[in-house]
Amino acid sequence: MQKKIKKAIFAGECMIEISGDLSSLDTSKAKIKVNFGGDTFNSAVYFSRLCNKNFVTHYFTAVGDDKFSEMMLKRFEYENLNTSLVKTIKNKYPGLYSIHTDKLGNRNFSYWRSQSAAKSMLSDLKGSKNIQKLYNCDLFYYSGISTNILEKKYQSKLIKIASKAKLTAFDFNYRKNLHTNKIETQNLFNEINQFVDINFISYDDMIDIFGKTDAIDFVKKNSRKNNIILLRLHDHVIYSYYGLIGKIYVPMVTAKDKTAAGDSFNGSFLANETNKINMTIQQKILKAHSLTRSVIKYDGAIIPISKMQNLIESKP
Repeated sequence: MQKKIKKAIFAGECMIEISGDLSSLDTSKAKIKVNFGGDTFNSAVYFSRLCNKNFVTHYFTAVGDDKFSEMMLKRFEYENLNTSLVKTIKNKYPGLYSIHTDKLGNRNFSYWRSQSAAKSMLSDLKGSKNIQKLYNCDLFYYSGISTNILEKKYQSKLIKIASKAKLTAFDFNYRKNLHTNKIETQNLFNEINQFVDINFISYDDMIDIFGKTDAIDFVKKNSRKNNIILLRLHDHVIYSYYGLIGKIYVPMVTAKDKTAAGDSFNGSFLANETNKINMTIQQKILKAHSLTRSVIKYDGAIIPISKMQNLIESKP
């Protein structure tokens, strides 16, 4: 019997990424790279690379009608992301961000996204065939950035659409310049947590959003018998796996660039969770972290697929 190919949707904003050593930008020696990146896009790419035998991975967003948007769509297809849910909007453009990375691999971001086409990804969908495509999926993944680039009415629509998937996953990915109202941010997190099956959060996000310092208490408070919470700290992960609370240490490596560290972890964990039914939660976390260790050794959000061949299964 032929195996059923499942459907995954990753929703959010893909942006133009500028990275490199900005300290030499005032001279002719500057070496700047242009690429594409974005939290849910990064996760979609890594998930697709790990799951393309079992899933069709869709990326849901909106792009413009410029050359960068044209190349972005080609990049989606190159990464085996289905583009049938991508809207094209006239006279709009993708957002842009720059990354400056210090010697420790820590990053400083600047963003230009006020006119981003992705902000209109949920507009004019009434009566569209894409509505049914959005509701009918095995996995739906989005983030706090996906919600906060949208108008309030579309935030609620995205949460509702995501909640209809067989498995809904979410990472808040807090950004100070985007989540400007702390009370609204807390309320949004609490609301979304009630409708997701898998909730990813970093320790820094927990501190920034809630000001709490006890990670285990936070996980216990938000844990349910029917959900998964993974809270990432520096050298360990605290988890709630369908009510089972635990903690696992993860091996550390020297980072060249921590961009997409969390995004790659999320994409890999979702691949492990949806495909590796015989793995323990600890094994799934360690396998996801092994991809993160590979990603942070290189510049930019997306590493060449050749650098992760040892993590890709030869058989589905």
